[in-house]
Amino acid sequence: MKAASIVALALVLVVSPIHAKDKLAPLPASVMAAKTVYIDNQTGHAEIADRAYDALSKWGRFKILKDAKDADLVLRFTANTNGRPTPPGNDIDVSPTPVVFSVRDQANNELWSVSKNKPLHSQTRLDIDEFKRRIEEQEKGN
Repeated sequence: MKAASIVALALVLVVSPIHAKDKLAPLPASVMAAKTVYIDNQTGHAEIADRAYDALSKWGRFKILKDAKDADLVLRFTANTNGRPTPPGNDIDVSPTPVVFSVRDQANNELWSVSKNKPLHSQTRLDIDEFKRRIEEQEKGN
């Protein structure tokens, strides 16, 4: 019986750290309570705002506003193209430039951000999908 207890304890000690790394810090209450967003596209590519608008519209969680001062959250997309090669024909679908997607409050405090090193066209949707996943997982946990 004592051997079984030791094995069980050893298993818990081995498995716990594996699952602990899956735990993420909770999103701020202001993010979870938000109802409205403004898309702040600072990438220089209108397609980013279009794709963000499309992904957010399909999700349906937020009302997308036309003025940042009226929104609960500002969803900012930025891209640092300094030192990066220009994609052929300036085609953002093959651009190697990573985009940073940050969620900000009215005081411009960054509440959450993500960046994946993917072409701009797919990264926008991936970022919104990651944001959606984080919110929905946190809601399930409450």
